[in-house]
Amino acid sequence: MIRKKARSHFKIKSLNREKIFNKISQQFVIYDVKQRDGFIEFEVDESDGEDVEKFLNQQNVKIYSAVHKGLRRKILNILKMWGVVAGLAIGIALYSLQYFFVFKIEVWGCDELNESEVANFVKENMTSRFKGNIDTQRLEISIRDNFELVSSVSVAIVGQSLIVNINEAILPEELNGEFEPIVSQYDGLVTEINLVQGTLNVKQGDIVQKGDILVYPYIIDGDGEQRPVQPKAEIFADVWVEKEDVFYEYQIVEERTGQKIECSEVTLFGLVIYSNTNENTFESFESEKTSSYIAENNILPLIYTKYTFYETKTTEIIRNFEQEKDDLFENLRQKTLIYLPENAIIKDEKSSVKEMAGVFYLSYIITTSLDIGEGYGYTVSQN
Repeated sequence: MIRKKARSHFKIKSLNREKIFNKISQQFVIYDVKQRDGFIEFEVDESDGEDVEKFLNQQNVKIYSAVHKGLRRKILNILKMWGVVAGLAIGIALYSLQYFFVFKIEVWGCDELNESEVANFVKENMTSRFKGNIDTQRLEISIRDNFELVSSVSVAIVGQSLIVNINEAILPEELNGEFEPIVSQYDGLVTEINLVQGTLNVKQGDIVQKGDILVYPYIIDGDGEQRPVQPKAEIFADVWVEKEDVFYEYQIVEERTGQKIECSEVTLFGLVIYSNTNENTFESFESEKTSSYIAENNILPLIYTKYTFYETKTTEIIRNFEQEKDDLFENLRQKTLIYLPENAIIKDEKSSVKEMAGVFYLSYIITTSLDIGEGYGYTVSQN
């Protein structure tokens, strides 16, 4: 009795069937060619299966299924399965062992202090990474004694991390000896200045830009020397806040229909140990891919990857600008008002529109009076 040779079964879809099969038949032996419902099914020797699959991918032929059978394939699958089992067993043992050690030092609450400097200090003063040998109380005392800015500190072991939570001492600004200038938070025209202390860098009627220095942090004393002070002033300006939008009378847009297909897989060292594959039957689609480790602080890099395919459709949109103009400008006005403080006084409002080949460019400008100094008056961002 002659044993049937093991084969690989393929299911594909191609517009150039004869051309593809002529190329395949020049290199491989093809069996049992069938055509059903627009799909083409055929078999090749199992030893040629991977080469045929690679060839089809190079020819951009969509493969709907590829099933490889035979003793060699079964042996490879068994070896792969036992390799995964052994890997998981080793991973579980190593994960259980690592629980008793600290691998990471995290420093919280630092504004003035350097987090890396504190972390290095803690690392140098730890006698061991073994949790049972870490004296958190001794570390707290050492940190307080070596960092003047530390008002209070707590050290705790959470999982495989050593958490250092610091409260810094608050020093009066006068003791720092350094002051920052007042800078403009907006583009605008200076209309009023009320200086308390510091040296002015602008005058009424000047046009300033966001980031320009308004008041320097010093005064000139009677000896002509600069003396540092905390600058204080109210500087008002006419500020122009503008928002723009574009309106298309004719558009062709690609949008999602709400239908989606999800697939996932788990890999270990690049080897797929689990997969949940669904056939993507969408003619037009967008895809997203996300990957993440299954467990943090796990020595084995088990990676979970999710693929999502969103069905899309092409839609033609035709609109009339004149019919929608009033609503468009009102919406644009509301978007502009968002960037103003609630009690801002609006001095002027202007709108404009430019049209080019069915595309309308809309603009809305509001002029208001604001205190533009940093730390004084309003601090909303201008866009």
